[in-house]
Amino acid sequence: MPNPSKSLTAAELAQRFGGQLVGDGKFQLQRFCPPAQAGPADAAFVVHERLASLLADCRAGLVVLPPSLREQAARFQAAIVVPDPYLFFAQASQCLVQMTRQAQVTSSQIHPTAVIAPTAKLGQRIRIGAGVVVEDRVVVGDDTDIGAQSMVGEGSEIGAGGLLHPRVTIGPGVQIGQRVVLQSGAVIGSDGFGYAPDAEKRWVKIPQLGGVVLGDDVEVGANTVIDRGTLTPTRLGHGVKLDNLIQVAHNVEIGDHTAIAGCVGIAGSAKIGRYCQIGGAAGILGHLQIADGTIIGPMSLVMSSIETADKYVGIMPLAPAAQWERSAALIRRLPEMRKTLSRLARQQEGAGASHDEPTAPAFKPET
Repeated sequence: MPNPSKSLTAAELAQRFGGQLVGDGKFQLQRFCPPAQAGPADAAFVVHERLASLLADCRAGLVVLPPSLREQAARFQAAIVVPDPYLFFAQASQCLVQMTRQAQVTSSQIHPTAVIAPTAKLGQRIRIGAGVVVEDRVVVGDDTDIGAQSMVGEGSEIGAGGLLHPRVTIGPGVQIGQRVVLQSGAVIGSDGFGYAPDAEKRWVKIPQLGGVVLGDDVEVGANTVIDRGTLTPTRLGHGVKLDNLIQVAHNVEIGDHTAIAGCVGIAGSAKIGRYCQIGGAAGILGHLQIADGTIIGPMSLVMSSIETADKYVGIMPLAPAAQWERSAALIRRLPEMRKTLSRLARQQEGAGASHDEPTAPAFKPET
């Protein structure tokens, strides 16, 4: 991460994000570096004791360590011992980035080639890059950056602290929460894939009027597309994280703090719960529901609703081509094999009954 113009002391870091401070609390943290590259003015972190060898030649002024490596703390000018050094790094580095932005942007900066509609409302300390288009009745919150050649459609709203990287497209009527990050090439509010066949099997387009709603702290990866709903919005809850190259179809709902890896395709009107994790290249069919806390493995195909949270995987393991082809051939024959097994089971039951059951005595009426 680049060297910012603002810094935090080790004592301030420990106070903000927790942890036990060892050594000089006045050490000024300006950036994190890998342990092998960190110098006396830098900070480094090690996440686990199995990586303790990384500290042998580390010259960082500040290190963030797990409790299992606490004895190493005295070797450095300052150290912070925390249960989760990786989380601490994420929190501290994010804080430094925010402080740097605040120091750099004390008033709004709008590139002369940007086109801003007169009815748009811009907050304080906005940065708008070259070639940006902001249409009528757009609202942009304070401390938001809009990268070069981005487009914000009519009537859309972007909350405070947003970051739109270059070439982001936001369609009309999109509602975006606070601190949302949209990577380059993301398209929010494109038309949903909605068509009705007529009597001659020609496709008649259905207007997509529903918009998109993104909650706070959402992040959307590069070239990911979120379609607008047909009549009601497509919705992503707070803290949702989407990787690159994901397709979210119209009227999909994704619950708070769900994370989805790259190349996932989600068909229309699917409802994904909160705190779910979906692996790369998975496919989710439309109009189904996925329970809160569900984990779906990479390249899995979800064809029916999931009512109970668990880890689900639906892929064939990698194998030599010839072996895989034999396995695939067997899978195609499973319905036929099932019928054969059922028939044999019935025959065996019938044979067992004829041999094992005792012969019933002749009936004689009582006298």
